[in-house]
Amino acid sequence: MKAARRHESGFTLVEVLLALLIGALVMLGSYSVTSQVIGLSEDVRSNLTAEDALDILRIALDNDLGSLIWVESPKQGASESMAFYGGRQEAALSDQDEEVLLSLTSAASLNPGAPFPSHAFNRITYLLRKPPGKDGQKTDTRQLVRRELPAATLAWRDTARPSARETVLLETVSACALQFIDQAASLTTWDSQARMQARQSPLPTQVRLQGETILGGKMRRFDVRLALPPRTLALGEGR
Repeated sequence: MKAARRHESGFTLVEVLLALLIGALVMLGSYSVTSQVIGLSEDVRSNLTAEDALDILRIALDNDLGSLIWVESPKQGASESMAFYGGRQEAALSDQDEEVLLSLTSAASLNPGAPFPSHAFNRITYLLRKPPGKDGQKTDTRQLVRRELPAATLAWRDTARPSARETVLLETVSACALQFIDQAASLTTWDSQARMQARQSPLPTQVRLQGETILGGKMRRFDVRLALPPRTLALGEGR
């Protein structure tokens, strides 16, 4: 009887090793599933962050171009303040610290506290700027910045209002190209004053902005193509 009880008590070494092996396999499987879930969650978060940033860029451009103001005027000052120009010949970045990409006059504003309608217009400039701390250094990236400068308002204008408001739309841009789609062709540069003097339409029908940017730790392509509001502009021989 004593020998029988001694035989039934405890586990053998093989049973213990088998139990440890099964536990290790279960833990390994749980870790693998958990790591995959975490990776997918990070990818989704990264994609959502990228989509939000590109949506802000698209909305800003859409509002500015959709509220674009262009007035044909014989006065040089008025003509210059209403000019619509921009473009880049190459997709590669230049060595300039700041490079104008697109400049126009618009009734749009990114200031959420501004009254609506504002009864004002702003000079809007999209530019590529060397990131802070890169002075004197060669870098392959630029910030895409929207600069808003109040051009004219009514008498109730707040004199303490900042002269310019800047919004960094994309922190890291490594390539950028701009196209102006006319009724007849696609151009890389546009100047409404020069085209007006040449008796050509001073406004394109569409604007397309393409480039590469780092969002969510990944290099991503962006391609924003927006139509300008339809309008009829007649430039006669005697004008």
